[in-house]
Amino acid sequence: MDVLNPYIIRALYVRPGEQPKEEFLNGTEAQMEDLVDGRIASIGVDEGICVIHNAFSDRLNMQENRSIYNETFYGPILVVGFDEFGNIISLSDDNFNYYENLLKL
Repeated sequence: MDVLNPYIIRALYVRPGEQPKEEFLNGTEAQMEDLVDGRIASIGVDEGICVIHNAFSDRLNMQENRSIYNETFYGPILVVGFDEFGNIISLSDDNFNYYENLLKL
């Protein structure tokens, strides 16, 4: 599915113990903080792919969620794309399907 509005970001949202689901972001920090239950941080997990997570998930003893390439995440996460400038962008169909399958329970 191609997202035609460049201001809407197609992401994969994963809560601990739940199946991944499609989520559309408006790109605001407030929305992402609401989804990950607190202050956001991000880490690149693949070329052009990053995971947005709660920056204090370890200190808050959040529930273990998923591991991606030897990186374990706690609490809710968002998987998004990023461009050469570091801006978050929508996941392509291929990347969405790949990470959806990778993160299924």
